[in-house]
Amino acid sequence: MTAHELASDFLAKRLDPVRYAESIDLPFGNLYQWQKDVLSITSGDVCINGARQAGKSTIVSVVPCHKAKYMPGSLSIVIAPTLTQAGEDMEKIRGCINRDPLFPKMTRGNDSELRFENGSRIVVAPATDAARGKSAPAVVIADEASRIEDFVFTEVVLPMFTKSKRYLFLRISTPNGKKGFFYDDFNDPKVKRFEVRSPFEVSPVNNWTLIPAKPEEEYRREMAEKGIKAYYSPQHSDYDKQQAFLARMGKMRYEQEFCCQFVEPEDQVFSYADIDAMFSTRARADQEEVLIAPPETFSDAYGGIA
Repeated sequence: MTAHELASDFLAKRLDPVRYAESIDLPFGNLYQWQKDVLSITSGDVCINGARQAGKSTIVSVVPCHKAKYMPGSLSIVIAPTLTQAGEDMEKIRGCINRDPLFPKMTRGNDSELRFENGSRIVVAPATDAARGKSAPAVVIADEASRIEDFVFTEVVLPMFTKSKRYLFLRISTPNGKKGFFYDDFNDPKVKRFEVRSPFEVSPVNNWTLIPAKPEEEYRREMAEKGIKAYYSPQHSDYDKQQAFLARMGKMRYEQEFCCQFVEPEDQVFSYADIDAMFSTRARADQEEVLIAPPETFSDAYGGIA
């Protein structure tokens, strides 16, 4: 390439993270459309409710690398529920960097932090108090966000943005019950929300059999009405594999891990809705307020699912 072509290519990749991601020969192959759509968002609050092994780690690894290269002096932070998960995220980030021969020279590198000659840093940490003290990050990624304690979100992450004029806060996870900041954010219309799920669902007449979910265009249209961009995951198109997962996991776990549903915990006798009704909802009968009674049986509480 000529100097002019190199400069044009550099600018194009700086402005388009998708083009950058496609240029570094990622080991997981071509990007799916949902991954491109997520990478195209460069600022604001983003929440991805994605099935297990849908390709969420692609986002975790590419985003901080792109920011570190094309925004000199930037700070990118990745937090994860455990030290082991944080280490896996760092390995993916290093893999992306190693595939880019023009990446800025690393001046310091260890299991938790990478520094580069352009002043950029990438920090990976478990989601504890240890992540405190960072200021004005360009990017924060919460990997497996539904497994991160709420205090990390409110007391560790949010204060980081006090001095930030422009930032990207990306939450990525499978669901983990109807609780926590990930659940709240996925139901917040101010957040840019994505759902990437299995194209199958559990049969309504047989809890151990999968059937095709509704047509993708219908599914996407219904979710769009809620302000959510939705996709069926290409990684989960093999019916036999998905059926095997259902057979091992059971209905509720499969619906959580692969259908992205915020289901009730399996050991919870009463649903969250029932509990709310017991303690906060009142009905009038003969001008007197009485508490709505809880479900009479375990089957009622679970809608007939044992």
